[in-house]
Amino acid sequence: LPASVPLHQVDMYNETLQYVSFGNIANKSHGVLDEALISQDLVAKASARCSLIHSSYLVVAEGMEYADLVDQALRSKAFDDMSESETVAHQNSKTWRIRRHEYSFVNDENNPRFGKGTTRSVKKEKSALQQLEPLLISFKGKVDLKNPDCNIYLLEGICDNCVTDSGPKGITELLKILARKISSGAKVSVMAPKTRICITNTPLEPIAAFILCNLASIRENDKVLDPFAGSASVLLAASMISNSVRTVGIEIASDKFLSREKVRQDFSTRGLSQPLGLLIGNSMDSKIREEARKLIGGSEFDAIVCDPPYGIREAMSGSDSGYGGSAALFDLIDAIGRDRHLGTPLLKRGGKLVSFFPCLRGDNIEDLLPSNERLKRAGLLFEFKREQKLNSALSRWVLSFKSS
Repeated sequence: LPASVPLHQVDMYNETLQYVSFGNIANKSHGVLDEALISQDLVAKASARCSLIHSSYLVVAEGMEYADLVDQALRSKAFDDMSESETVAHQNSKTWRIRRHEYSFVNDENNPRFGKGTTRSVKKEKSALQQLEPLLISFKGKVDLKNPDCNIYLLEGICDNCVTDSGPKGITELLKILARKISSGAKVSVMAPKTRICITNTPLEPIAAFILCNLASIRENDKVLDPFAGSASVLLAASMISNSVRTVGIEIASDKFLSREKVRQDFSTRGLSQPLGLLIGNSMDSKIREEARKLIGGSEFDAIVCDPPYGIREAMSGSDSGYGGSAALFDLIDAIGRDRHLGTPLLKRGGKLVSFFPCLRGDNIEDLLPSNERLKRAGLLFEFKREQKLNSALSRWVLSFKSS
């Protein structure tokens, strides 16, 4: 690393770090708070299904000095399960590991391996551990650096206005947070395009697939349809969120262009339940939709989640409605309306349709959205829209509708 890092680069790095904090977390096993609004189990479940969360933590203590962290941690009883009495068999004690990460730094001339390229300094970590000794010696379990029962983190400089110059010998001090890891976020890397057996030209990226599924509020045992399934990124994400979901995909491309067998291998190699069906055909065809319903016992789907074809993919979709990049979604909404009119609804009452929607630079998204009349025929209520800019010329919006 260079001797000094330009401040604008440090600012860019720090701006990429985003965190959300909230209080009153129930900690029944550790007794941290009596009046709880959010349980640790709920935080863990939410984190595990979110592709935008790296990890969630229980904040045990914070302060400018390590001694303050030790005092708060001991008084909070947050580590009581780690400090069992000597009468408990040693082999039953929880293993643990502690890691220190620093964020609001410019550079450390005394530690050239530590800078903008890494948040972890082994030298500083060792020093911190020595100062936390009064807490750590109370732990009865062994240290496990690979797979511990308890992951403990020291997070320093993680928030704004948390630096003081009143440290020893005039050294800048950072606000220190001592935390226990609750859960990791969704492991989207395991379904990254480069790891897939079925490889296509335009796969939906894992983070986007998880976002669509979460906005559709997919839950255990839900029945999920992707009418433009492609290589089944959405169905993979749904199954990773809950392996009890029952998924069906419809894709117009034949096996010559997209191998259903390879798609199924992408599920089996990840230990996920197989889709109930990967149908070949146009989802605008009523017979194909009826076949999809039969796969779930003739009932309605709890959620329809999709990334309709546009650009290169739209040329293969078979849509000729003349709505440009919005054609596939409009066709789908019309199909939902026809099925509803015939008494064979595709989407159950209260179910959600969540879809991406393209918008070129210069276009007004409000002018492109499906009309209220079209939505009324389909029995859909518009909920919200969110924009993701893909490049200087194209954005895609995520749209959410609810069946009434």
